[in-house]
Amino acid sequence: MHAGCGTLVYDGSGYCVKHAGDAEKEWIKASDESGRGGRPWRRLRDQVLRRDGYLCQCEDCAKKPVPLVAHEVDHIDNTRGSDGRLSDDPDNLRAINRDCHRRKTQREAAAGRKGGVGRKFG
Repeated sequence: MHAGCGTLVYDGSGYCVKHAGDAEKEWIKASDESGRGGRPWRRLRDQVLRRDGYLCQCEDCAKKPVPLVAHEVDHIDNTRGSDGRLSDDPDNLRAINRDCHRRKTQREAAAGRKGGVGRKFG
């Protein structure tokens, strides 16, 4: 649905005739960007999850006899390049459990507030 348009649409597209072209533009833009959620990221994510056996690779799970199931992919080093993006090199990615990822992100956010942005965290 186009922001600000109140036209009801019944064809399932989510866009009225006036804004139908916007849907195509948004789809093309989303697929061309290398952000998280596009097809290239989904392929890489699936590759990393398979490589790691769908098991969490965080430091806490590495100490467990049976690691937790991984649902997500984590950037090990969150240092951003000159282009402002995180490195999607497979060596910088690992499978991680959703709850473990949330905890890691919270630790990173806290460190960022204290001036430790761009550090590696487990």
